[in-house]
Amino acid sequence: MSIKLVTDRIILRELEISDLENFHFLETDETILKYYGNYPKRNILETKDLLNYVIAQYEKFNTGRLAIIHKINNEYMGWCGIKYNEQQRYNYTNYYDLGYRLKPEFWGKGFATEASKVCIQYGFEELKINKIHAIVNIENKPSINVIEKLGKFNKEKFIENNCHKYWYSIINEQQEIKDEFENMNLNMSKHKFNIELMQ
Repeated sequence: MSIKLVTDRIILRELEISDLENFHFLETDETILKYYGNYPKRNILETKDLLNYVIAQYEKFNTGRLAIIHKINNEYMGWCGIKYNEQQRYNYTNYYDLGYRLKPEFWGKGFATEASKVCIQYGFEELKINKIHAIVNIENKPSINVIEKLGKFNKEKFIENNCHKYWYSIINEQQEIKDEFENMNLNMSKHKFNIELMQ
């Protein structure tokens, strides 16, 4: 099964090796990486290895970063998506995180929010994830605005590589309600069972 998400203005599809040039631009452009702190300076071969790693996640976890394509002119705009992380970061291991990068010409036009919303929807409705995390530099006001539009969240502050960041946990409210309902029913069943034993 291949992943394809569609909104009013954009299509999100799986990244391909043919995206390498555009993907490398997003990995190396200083304007885009302004808030990323000590982000590694990759050469094209290192970026290719990273791209192959991203592509492998689709089959392994049925999720990953997706190319953002403009619906009208088929232009590659950037990427957005939910990645599964097995390595520890801050206080978390084995978690899903939302990330995105757009070419500067597409900033400030609502594309990041549009792409992030449909990825969150995919994660909650199709993958049944309870929480999706997002990590943002506290000075990155535009990205903070995007994340805080995506739903109910918890927010923690932490330091990574001498950089102050927010760790967001975006909560699947429908799953939370379902879990609460199931727990309530379970408790009611136990209570009923105890009554029957006493009779």
